[in-house]
Amino acid sequence: MSRQDFDETHKLPDPRWHNLSKPSLAQEDGEKKKEKFSSKILLRLCLDAGYHVLDEATHFSSDMQPSSKHLRKPSIGILELGILSARNLLPMKGKEGRTTDSYCAAKYGNKWVRTRTIIDTLNPRWNEQYTWEVHDPCTVITIGVFDNCHINGSKDDSRDQRIGKVRIRLSTLETDRIYTHYYPLLVLTPSGLRKHGELHLALRFTCTAWVNMVAQYGKPLLPKMHYLQPISVRHIDGLRHQAMQIVAARLTRAEPPLRREVVEYMLDVDYNMWSLRRSKANFKRIMSLLSGITAVCKWYSEICNWRIPITTCLVHVLFFILAEAPAAHGHQALTGRQRASR
Repeated sequence: MSRQDFDETHKLPDPRWHNLSKPSLAQEDGEKKKEKFSSKILLRLCLDAGYHVLDEATHFSSDMQPSSKHLRKPSIGILELGILSARNLLPMKGKEGRTTDSYCAAKYGNKWVRTRTIIDTLNPRWNEQYTWEVHDPCTVITIGVFDNCHINGSKDDSRDQRIGKVRIRLSTLETDRIYTHYYPLLVLTPSGLRKHGELHLALRFTCTAWVNMVAQYGKPLLPKMHYLQPISVRHIDGLRHQAMQIVAARLTRAEPPLRREVVEYMLDVDYNMWSLRRSKANFKRIMSLLSGITAVCKWYSEICNWRIPITTCLVHVLFFILAEAPAAHGHQALTGRQRASR
């Protein structure tokens, strides 16, 4: 099929007839047997590369660029990440007094990186450095720590265990400043929030184009096609799931490979799933919002039922004062007018 570029008029391409051929094995000479008759199908195919392919949660997105390279924003800086070490990691294996074979994975934009695996220690040291180009400061970098379960002849169906992850927003970083901190690895479990250790990171964001960075704050986050012809939330969730499947399949064939469970954890594949804990938290927020109205209704019911007689009497006195006040003001105004007429 031929490729054709379209201008910004968003005009759909003309439909074309295509032959329907029978499935057959490829021959050595690369030629297929010619058929005397073949059915045809009329197709109009168009790839709109003006949208951004969402493969992660919207709140923690690390990339807002459209699919087409010609429509992408220019780079505004460089992000440097140093994965130094970790301490007090949670023991994930029961061998030799409980230990961990840990490695780190980091994602920003379309670039994924993975450190080497440090075996048999709860305080590993990696000392590895990576860099990314930054196109938008309103993005998030994600660093995860995992236990490698494919060492010493483990089964192929075994899954790498998650230890925890850290998210850092670039908009909270000062330019040209090195941040070196221990970040806690917090994991939410059914029993509550648990700390699985600390990750030592060194981070620096260097701005190389101040004018472009300041201009980003006056532009929308997503490409303009998301606002001209928006995609429904239901379709976005489906497309996000398909994009995650494609990314996971590609990274499993990389060297070193990143397994599917690692990609799903980094991309928060279950972020939009129903959660009992989240439902309880939302219910408590709603009840705290309505607590003021509930307290007023309860106080009014106590006054009507004379549960606190002193309060009920004071409310009645206040009511009579407010009821008589307009009449007194009206009588004074009428008397003043009569005196003025005389």
